[in-house]
Amino acid sequence: MKSFKKPLRSIFAILFSVTILYTDILCAFPAEITMHLNELHQKNLGAGVSLGNIPEGVCVSSNAETVTPLKEGLYNAILKIGGKIPFRRVKLNVTAPKSIYASGELIGLRIFNKGLIVTNLSPIKGENASVCPALQAGIQVGDIITEINGAVPKSSEEVPKLLKESSQIKLLHAGHEKKIKINPVRDANDGILKIGVWVRDSTAGVGTMTYINEEAMTYGALGHSISDSDTGILFDVGSGTIEKSRVLSLTKGKKGTPGQICGSFSSEQEISGTIQKNCEAGIFGDVFPHADITGTLCPIGVISQVHTGKASILSTVDDSVKEYEIRILRTMPYQSATKGLAIEITDPVLLQKTGGIVQGMSGSPIVQNGKLIGAVTHVLVNDPTRGYGIFIENMLKEAG
Repeated sequence: MKSFKKPLRSIFAILFSVTILYTDILCAFPAEITMHLNELHQKNLGAGVSLGNIPEGVCVSSNAETVTPLKEGLYNAILKIGGKIPFRRVKLNVTAPKSIYASGELIGLRIFNKGLIVTNLSPIKGENASVCPALQAGIQVGDIITEINGAVPKSSEEVPKLLKESSQIKLLHAGHEKKIKINPVRDANDGILKIGVWVRDSTAGVGTMTYINEEAMTYGALGHSISDSDTGILFDVGSGTIEKSRVLSLTKGKKGTPGQICGSFSSEQEISGTIQKNCEAGIFGDVFPHADITGTLCPIGVISQVHTGKASILSTVDDSVKEYEIRILRTMPYQSATKGLAIEITDPVLLQKTGGIVQGMSGSPIVQNGKLIGAVTHVLVNDPTRGYGIFIENMLKEAG
């Protein structure tokens, strides 16, 4: 009997691991599926899950794989494993299709964080010895300083001006607010009170505008979040702006080394607005009324309309927005917020210019069958011709 214990334990361990993994995937499916009136949609939603038990008369089936909704409204449906085993009730939301502008413009962005991100600690040379008051007080890299002696520091330059011989600092540590007392040291070199922290208050860079909603005068860009390069902390937007940018230079990507677009911000601000939100699905905000609305007016393609095969992206890698061919290799609708699409650059012109996906192309709109379906988000370092994209439906949900 003992000889069977190890094999049985291994089998149970494998079954348990597979069950947990599959349960995580299934639980990732939303409680509501959106489809557009009188348009073709895929029944298969990925991970072996399909939509079933749709009320009679709501949809007409073209074949075993696709359906076309005929009635607008909110209906009850069932998600099924392998098309047979029901596992979750969902709402089927049938709405009229809408259109927004697919952009592809290169934009410059500036974000000012709510608070100062501590990126490093260093000792201060005092009268008698070198000490680091911040370290002694319990401040750590990654903490966010929100107040110094009751005042809100707006920039890193303000820190020494707000310090006193005995100071109180309010900060966020792992999302929790803390108040600490600290005794700054007067630097022997310049006589300025210091606590021994390096902080970052803002960041700037270039990326690609994904869409503009002319009706609401809002936009979405990048398709992924902006984080501090040293600590990995997501920038919590205090304020921010976007401006039209132009390509200064381009470094071609190659295996093991991602390429990069270097851009400069334009003083003309042909596209300009504010940054209101920075989250996993991208940056979002308002477009100023005087900003030019440029781009291609496209119907929105929901997740159930996306399929593998030919598609294209709109991107700026030289002097203007151009369309380039890509291939959608795989769809993973509910497995990752920002990596729902596996894509490959196939356009020979773009491959010659960039080698594939380069930094700065994040946010480039993905278009399939004339519909805006997503945006480029990541590149595979070991193969710059391939990368990932986010579904436009996920970006629009974050934008509200």
